[in-house]
Amino acid sequence: MGLTMVQRALHEFGTLNIIYIGGGWCGYTNEAKDFCLEAKIGLYVTDDMSGALWRDNFWTYHRKDKDGNPVYSIREP
Repeated sequence: MGLTMVQRALHEFGTLNIIYIGGGWCGYTNEAKDFCLEAKIGLYVTDDMSGALWRDNFWTYHRKDKDGNPVYSIREP
């Protein structure tokens, strides 16, 4: 999911809190994630949804690796 698709979702559906893009094999671009973080919109694949739904600031949620580093589903074209 790139920034254009995020903007299209906002245009078609109006104000959004979360954009769920599907299975763990899906991903998003850095540009799309940065835009959503700035706009306080959660942008998630399946692996992230359950953790995000239990947060007050859900748009900032991300999984962490064994060392505590953030894990994002970045897929650049």
